[in-house]
Amino acid sequence: LGTFVSLLLLIGVDKLLQREAYNSGHLFALIGSFGAVSTMLFAMPQSPLVQPRNVLGGHVIASIVAICLDYLTNNDYHPLLPQWIATGLAPALVAAISSYTGLIHPPAGATAVIYMIGDEEIKNLGWMFLLVPVLVDCVIMLIMALVINNFSKARIYPLYW
Repeated sequence: LGTFVSLLLLIGVDKLLQREAYNSGHLFALIGSFGAVSTMLFAMPQSPLVQPRNVLGGHVIASIVAICLDYLTNNDYHPLLPQWIATGLAPALVAAISSYTGLIHPPAGATAVIYMIGDEEIKNLGWMFLLVPVLVDCVIMLIMALVINNFSKARIYPLYW
């Protein structure tokens, strides 16, 4: 139920945001990695991998890594890396940095790949990608997890912040 309801809410926000023009494109909220986020938040809310700091921190790290790597592959700048190498490097760097910081969140690796292989609509967002869709999605998912997971006395979410 939690996965269904939270993704419906994201889809609704996505439909509203698509009306907003931004940098020769449109804003959007729904990215594929949040299907995995919602599954983890509601199927295993006790996991350290889905506590709020991991969800937020992992996705922030992923977005920053992907956007920075895009600068190294983008023809508008001076490309230093082939796109295919940077695409493979992105989730590897996300995993390494997340492990080092203690903010491991597996779906964040997918967020980095989504940006790296994204079309013009995604790439035109640039640093806005970190805010919309990534942080907007994280906040919506975490609020939904707080509400839905705590309906039952058998579940406690979050275990820590």
